[in-house]
Amino acid sequence: MEIHRSERRGKYLMISEERAKNCADEQQCDGTAPLITRLSEPIVLELPDHVLCDIFSRLPLKSIFYCSRVCKMFLQLVKDSCFIELHRARSSVLTTNLIFQHSLGQLSTRRLFTFNHEEPPLSFCTCDDQNKHYCCHHGLYTWNISVFTFHTKRHVLVGSCDGLLCLYFDSSPKPFYAICNPIRREQIKLPCLAISTPFNTYANYSGFGYCRKTKQYKVISLMCLISIDPLTSEESKRLVADVHTLGSDSWRRIENAPWPKRKSFDPLLNGALHWITTSCKPCELISSFDLAAETFKFVPPPAHFSLQYIDKISSINIGVLKNCLCICYIYKDTVFEVWLMKEYGVKESWTRQFRIDMKTYTELSIEDLQQPVKFLNNGDLWFISGSEFLVSFSPAKRTFKELRPIGPAKSEVIAHNLSFISPKDVAGANAQN
Repeated sequence: MEIHRSERRGKYLMISEERAKNCADEQQCDGTAPLITRLSEPIVLELPDHVLCDIFSRLPLKSIFYCSRVCKMFLQLVKDSCFIELHRARSSVLTTNLIFQHSLGQLSTRRLFTFNHEEPPLSFCTCDDQNKHYCCHHGLYTWNISVFTFHTKRHVLVGSCDGLLCLYFDSSPKPFYAICNPIRREQIKLPCLAISTPFNTYANYSGFGYCRKTKQYKVISLMCLISIDPLTSEESKRLVADVHTLGSDSWRRIENAPWPKRKSFDPLLNGALHWITTSCKPCELISSFDLAAETFKFVPPPAHFSLQYIDKISSINIGVLKNCLCICYIYKDTVFEVWLMKEYGVKESWTRQFRIDMKTYTELSIEDLQQPVKFLNNGDLWFISGSEFLVSFSPAKRTFKELRPIGPAKSEVIAHNLSFISPKDVAGANAQN
């Protein structure tokens, strides 16, 4: 964005003098003495562009929205690449937001909420599948967003990366993915996947992330292929991965993908996506997909993870804590432990961060710790309790805090960093609305 300060000053002075003249005329008509002869010029319009970008990137989200409504110059500023990059880098440090997907009533209404836990809800989006109507609400004002209308009732939150949301739409027999940014009210539809058949079905796992090496956003979708031996009629299954790079017009297939056991709550680290597999071998428990090389690898688990030990784990998840890979699990239905891999890929670097003995907390149950959501920068853990509350646990203070109820109809919750990145700019010429 290039706006010369002299042009800003000239345009503003014309507006200021016109407003001052109108104000003086009104005061003379009222018989009062003119109090204002000329509005003063704000210093902020004289600041260099890079300084304005730096200031705006430090503001709360609602303040940015208010500023963007002041004048066209501020509106263009929040669309500038310099501001977008600064805000993206700082938003994850200044705030932590969540995306909730609810299924409410018989109409299968979907709602996506994003908020800072220290403030009232910043924004939320609703989609009524019956009326094909999508709205996004920000603070005091509401935006109707027709571009978010999808003709399907079944969609899944795949993941969030840099403020972009990836959603999977099970529109059989032609499922598809979409990338959206609720803040910018933009969405794009990715190229269609292969047609789903009884012999080609999509596994319940997808991933979305950004590769710093190639500077590309990628989506991975796992598909189960079934084949039948014509001689013995025996059925065999294998898992493959379809990979798409945003901005391209096709999907690539990668053979021999590890079978996922469950979705990770914070899977992206070091340019790779991570998940827990269904393998019985401890060395194949944690799988990773390198977004740059597009290859699968196994990450070694902690040394005490023997086959007998794993059999006593009732729930296990993968996340990121202090920029390191971590695992959270419930052992023998009585203890919740968090282990941190201080040096990525090194088995000996696993160390226990903290443990929660559920016997010492009378109101704590197994269901309360099965859905971790996010580790904060201070080490606190957010999770969804069995009573449908967003709860924070402080390992330093050994205390729990109920942040807010999320309602009995929740289906999915993921962490989300707000940004002003445009999915259409990322996809370029191949963007499909």
